[in-house]
Amino acid sequence: MKTSGRGNDGRSSSGCDGEKPKWKIVTRAGFSVEGYLPAWAEDDPSQTDVPLELLSVRLADVTHWMEFEGQSARIRSALESDGERSGESQILWGVMECRLFAEEPEASAPVVNLAIVEDFWIDGLDPAGLAQIAAKLRGQADRLDHEIRPRLVAARTDWAV
Repeated sequence: MKTSGRGNDGRSSSGCDGEKPKWKIVTRAGFSVEGYLPAWAEDDPSQTDVPLELLSVRLADVTHWMEFEGQSARIRSALESDGERSGESQILWGVMECRLFAEEPEASAPVVNLAIVEDFWIDGLDPAGLAQIAAKLRGQADRLDHEIRPRLVAARTDWAV
């Protein structure tokens, strides 16, 4: 993170000159704050002409993020507040994010927030935590495929007799 007394346009560098791309917030008074803009970030938080009194608010909002798709599955919700509903929905989708000025220091490193299904999330997964979830999902997928599916086939065969 770098600050300077006078900034110019607030746009990020392209990285073509060997420098890493950057975001930059420039105040009306000419004070600027800039930082690294990762290639995976879906938007550039750069701004110009920010009132000095709003600089801390703008910095608090600087979040690098990247969404990723999940799988489509037919689900049924029986939550009391919703009543029962069913249909196709995304499961196991999420967002990788890095909140640069987070209150908790560990939150300023990139993490993954994984949506199990709409409105149900596992937040703040670091690489080890994501690996643990992936292992649990693989284990559950193997169990469904090798244990539960054969039992289902047997139960359906028994049912048909």
